[in-house]
Amino acid sequence: MDLAQLEIFLRIAEEKSFSRAAEKMLRTQPAISIAIKRLEEDLGEQLFDRSSKAGTLTEAGKILHSYAQRMINLRDEARAAVGELKGMHRGRLSIGANESTSLYLLPPLLVEYRRRHPEIKIEVYRNFSERIPSEVLERNLDFGFLSYDPQHPSLQSMEVYRDELVFVVHPKHHLARRASVTVKELGAEQFVAHNVKTPSRARIFELFAQHRTPLNISIELATLETIKDFVRRNAGVAIIPRLVVRDDVREGTLVEVPVRGMKIEKMLRIVFRREQSLSHAARAFLAMIRAGAIEAALGIGNEASRKRTPAAAGATAERQAGAVTQRIGLIEVSRAEDR
Repeated sequence: MDLAQLEIFLRIAEEKSFSRAAEKMLRTQPAISIAIKRLEEDLGEQLFDRSSKAGTLTEAGKILHSYAQRMINLRDEARAAVGELKGMHRGRLSIGANESTSLYLLPPLLVEYRRRHPEIKIEVYRNFSERIPSEVLERNLDFGFLSYDPQHPSLQSMEVYRDELVFVVHPKHHLARRASVTVKELGAEQFVAHNVKTPSRARIFELFAQHRTPLNISIELATLETIKDFVRRNAGVAIIPRLVVRDDVREGTLVEVPVRGMKIEKMLRIVFRREQSLSHAARAFLAMIRAGAIEAALGIGNEASRKRTPAAAGATAERQAGAVTQRIGLIEVSRAEDR
């Protein structure tokens, strides 16, 4: 077994065709077939179902696929690590995160990283949270951002940021001028919600159940941006992470109204391989975070001055000054939290 055979195997699995794989790799189809035959002879197992024209993997092929991808990734990491010895003149930083982190936290952070290290290629992938730990383990990602600790012995998880779910409405909504509302009062409202079932969503349902109040979800949507758009059109109200709406509240397109008795926090962690010596590019990114780059990127410390509609600003200035989304010290955590 050699890496060239594994690359051919992975390309066939990706293209689901021997002929298309040969074309993409600038090889002849007989050469591709011979390489796979030798790989199968070496392993003593058939890797592709020859009765299917779609290049379908057998059970043995499915098992090999994960290992083959890791081996190719390790080879690429080795090449990149040697190249990086020249002093950050080349390299790659790959990050996986969910929607809110990708859209609202990473851009200003990565702009600063890019300013410091312009030669490093940055790759950001939006992933479902449950997939990120395996992507980091298989070396497809250097870092993952999660709101829970995957509790894997080969992964290190460090808490870097804490956010809070907040209730937001349109500036002309009848609750926009209120200093605060109760959960009971929200039972009469029509909510716009994310259609992804998460622990945060479950905690919102629990809160309403504890107050014996119905949670009326009239619209379920796929993205947080779409949810905000509906609220900005006064087509409903929402409970959403503060990080997602901080600019909208500051600009006055949305109004944050405190809900008495509601305190639902979301903690963000950065995850990376425990045993893996980080590349120069990855170490530089982690050093930025340890030095407070998240707070600097988000302008934390000035949150109390974010704007609201004139009628609502005076009623909530004191509360906002004490409810600033804050960074938690970088400590390794050992207990799983809700996503």
